[in-house]
Amino acid sequence: MDTNAWDLAAVIVKAITYGATFGAAGGVFFLAYSHSLISDLARLRIRRLIGWLILVAAFGSLLRIPLTAGSMNGEIGGMFDRGLWTMIWHAGEGRATAIRVGGLMIVGAAVLFNRGSTVPAILGAAIAATSFAWIGHPHALRSNVLAQILVGVHLLGVAFWLGALAPLLLVSRDRAPSYITATALRFGRAAVFVVSLLIAAGAGLLWMLLGTVSELWTSPYGRAVSVKIGIVGCLLSAAAFNKLNLTPRLRIGDSQARLSLRRSIWLEIILACAILISTATLATVLSPQTLG
Repeated sequence: MDTNAWDLAAVIVKAITYGATFGAAGGVFFLAYSHSLISDLARLRIRRLIGWLILVAAFGSLLRIPLTAGSMNGEIGGMFDRGLWTMIWHAGEGRATAIRVGGLMIVGAAVLFNRGSTVPAILGAAIAATSFAWIGHPHALRSNVLAQILVGVHLLGVAFWLGALAPLLLVSRDRAPSYITATALRFGRAAVFVVSLLIAAGAGLLWMLLGTVSELWTSPYGRAVSVKIGIVGCLLSAAAFNKLNLTPRLRIGDSQARLSLRRSIWLEIILACAILISTATLATVLSPQTLG
């Protein structure tokens, strides 16, 4: 594998780890605020989804250690170099991985084996989602504590929003329109507040990383961030369409609204995947040090 191949593999694994972790955490949040609104079958499907996502997230998290070692060595054999593993583990990746896997294990135990343990499940989900705050570009900033707080808030918002898409899609398969309408309404109300916090935290962190707005179009890192912002804008537009157009149609019993909602959610999932890939690329290939 050459450098480009290693970078590509790292981006793919990182994006999958992001998606699975946020999906599992967001699924827990979704069950917590919509448990009484959805059918038993939908709850069962969402729990199963969370279980699979936990396995994918844990595997992806652990795979990043040998993958990083291979990238540093430049050869396949480097993936099995224990010395590199130790160095990577102690450099911060190990701590983040341990925290993430620990949070996922709490979620798994609470959701899959003790269905009434809402508080432990939410705690585990929050730990897993914010584990990415322990590594990454914010640690290069002088205001490290503030940056970590902003990243933590941003990550929780991402998990709440993006992690709800698959559960919403599962609920939309329910034959009872009342379940779909009530769930969409509750998610929409909560999402307005959560997404506002997500955007505010992201903007604050971006200002700390870039320093000036002009870097968004004058530096490689800034231009990559601009692409991500554009995708986020598309996702926000799709979400606004759901809230302002499709949800009112569901309330009045429009027979075509449910099909339109499913199509819109699929579009949001595709856009969410694009955001995760762009984020993984920023975290792996580029850095704020490439400014100007």
